[in-house]
Amino acid sequence: MHARPLLALLLSCGLAGGALASSAQAAPGAADDALVRLTGEVMRTSVETKGGTAFTALRVGDRFVPVTGAGVDDVPVGATATVDVAVPQVVTEAAETDGTSTITSLGGEDTRHDLGPADLAAASDSSPAPASSAIGRATRDAAFAPGASALSVDRLVTTRASTAAYTPATRRITYVEVTPQGMTRHPVTSAEATAQVAGADAYWRDQSRSELKIAAPTVKPRYTSAYSCDTDPWVIWNEAMERTGWTGSANSSLVLSMPPAASDTYCGYGLGSIGGSPNSAGFVNVADRLHPVLTHEIGHNMSLGHANFLVCSGRSDAARSGSGWASGCFEDPYGDSLDNMGGAGSDEPHAPMLSSPHAIRTGMLSSAATVTAGSGTTRVTLLPMSGRAGIRAAKVKDVSTGVTYYVEYRTPTGRDASNVWDMATGVRVLRVGPDQSSVLLDPTPTGGWDPDAVLTAGRTVTSYGGRVRVTTVSTSSTQAVVDISNHTALSTFTVKASPRISGTKGVGKTLTASTGSWSPTPSSYSYRWKRNGVAISGATGRTYTAKTADAGRYLTVTVTAKRSGYTSRAVTSGKVGIPIHATTRPYISGTPKVGRSSTVMVGSWTPTPTSYSYRWYRNGVAISGATAKTYTARSFDRGKRLQVKVIARRSGYSTGIVMTYSKTVQ
Repeated sequence: MHARPLLALLLSCGLAGGALASSAQAAPGAADDALVRLTGEVMRTSVETKGGTAFTALRVGDRFVPVTGAGVDDVPVGATATVDVAVPQVVTEAAETDGTSTITSLGGEDTRHDLGPADLAAASDSSPAPASSAIGRATRDAAFAPGASALSVDRLVTTRASTAAYTPATRRITYVEVTPQGMTRHPVTSAEATAQVAGADAYWRDQSRSELKIAAPTVKPRYTSAYSCDTDPWVIWNEAMERTGWTGSANSSLVLSMPPAASDTYCGYGLGSIGGSPNSAGFVNVADRLHPVLTHEIGHNMSLGHANFLVCSGRSDAARSGSGWASGCFEDPYGDSLDNMGGAGSDEPHAPMLSSPHAIRTGMLSSAATVTAGSGTTRVTLLPMSGRAGIRAAKVKDVSTGVTYYVEYRTPTGRDASNVWDMATGVRVLRVGPDQSSVLLDPTPTGGWDPDAVLTAGRTVTSYGGRVRVTTVSTSSTQAVVDISNHTALSTFTVKASPRISGTKGVGKTLTASTGSWSPTPSSYSYRWKRNGVAISGATGRTYTAKTADAGRYLTVTVTAKRSGYTSRAVTSGKVGIPIHATTRPYISGTPKVGRSSTVMVGSWTPTPTSYSYRWYRNGVAISGATAKTYTARSFDRGKRLQVKVIARRSGYSTGIVMTYSKTVQ
């Protein structure tokens, strides 16, 4: 291992850690429960420094609303999410006093909202207020007030994954010089803007076989922001949309050119929103006029994460969960300087090639340039990534963990001659990390960052799951030969106890599925409820509330167990019957009187029964022999309460039973 060079990485001077000052505390009383429901596309900023902050927003109409909490930061970028957010204090106080909320919003303008207790009550019942309501609009605007915090998400209601596809396109650039509050203007000329964009255009054309191009910028008049760089970036970007007229359409970026002083703030030396695909729209901050920083941040707009380095002691690969890497391992940000999304010096003449995880996932490396290793051992001859010809990458999946590994060959030629940290070139093994980052593995791990992370001839990297082994056979200046060993056999589950359904059986009642008992213990379960053997649309949770359509039918639930390295297995519970449902309750006609015959009316049922039976009760005790539709009260029935149990039957359906309300015999 060599000591890491002490080079100044300007990109690492971006977002600082910490939280913004909050002006949105919960108000007492009903305001504690006041919620507004928002639905929009999930957007997120890159994190341009170790330990920094990723800011999340929902695109709601023509605004990007900052949000945080309740798992929304874990929703993939580009997905559509529905969330319930807490109504800020400034809004609840106006509603409680039946007054007008005046909010200083985008660009320092005042927005008035007439609110009253009824608005607050509507947001405080069991159903959150919609975004289009008065309190919903006030809540959204409050997020843009100077000094306001992101809206606090109380509940993540639903998510829907993005289905965006990569298509060749020319990205349109709207470029504007912005001076944040408290900073001194740093002028940028149209010529400087055009040159910076031209450098980014050359890079992305090169990476995408000229399928992704960047047009010359449209330069907008400069302005001084109403916000400082201590503000949530989404608020500053919303203001920029207002000032420039940028609409956020696909294949476009809004670039804010800022003073160098922005480097030590949330605005960053460079900061970009992360898109869902190479065609996504995005925002960019740059505090430099050279092209590498803009090239890097536009990469975020086009869905790329950073190029990082996995640091472990004594091992090359490790498991990763939502809580992070296995003990003793971490990602060194920007640790792969042989990728434009890693460490890239502003004085480098060229940005290096994308690594294979980034290039393959986005489609910038064509399928014809990639080999997928199947079971057994596959020998692959790789040509240099910078050569732009032939097979340049291989990928293989460890079925025991679900992790895909990428193998590539880098030589110090072409764009890869730019290498700010002098990383060794050769055969490299990588994988994908969180937020679509690429992660370089170290074949000779020593517990720290290492510029010599190549797989030399005769060395092997083994996946932490143990089923994938990559060995370099030989290398030359023009090619590398590697063997990829892939053992794909999956283990199977043993079912020790089948799933069961518990709960009260009836329309409107909630049933719960048990997971059953398995060996080994699954890592996750999924559920599918069925009515008479046919899947019920949308019924995929652990609980299910029976509907009228279930009346008389039989329900089952199929539980599917999953775990990395095991074949998924599905087991179906036993049947439970939902009784025929009385949509109109049976009742005793008229007032029972001694010596007179009383009749029970059967009411209405679904599905329609083919037969009924009856049992009459006196003060809750069955009357011997009283099983007809009518009953004649006798003298000792006087003052007693009569009730009838009506039993509805239909062949092939679960029997329904309902008691009438009681009536007193006169």
